[in-house]
Amino acid sequence: MIVVSSRGGIFTSGSPYAAFDHQEGHLTAFFSFLGVKDVHFVRAEGLALGEEMQKRALEAAQAQIQTLAA
Repeated sequence: MIVVSSRGGIFTSGSPYAAFDHQEGHLTAFFSFLGVKDVHFVRAEGLALGEEMQKRALEAAQAQIQTLAA
């Protein structure tokens, strides 16, 4: 399963706001409860941090989706 999400800020591991990311843990636990163990997360992060950041984030997310779908 591929879960695609977008975020205005940056919440990935290593960022100052990583502790505020409850989305992935919750979804991983929920899908695991349903029997889905192979979950991949694709994030477009930093979309509220300017047009250049938004463009880079969306391009990176699209590339990751293409890699996972191949």
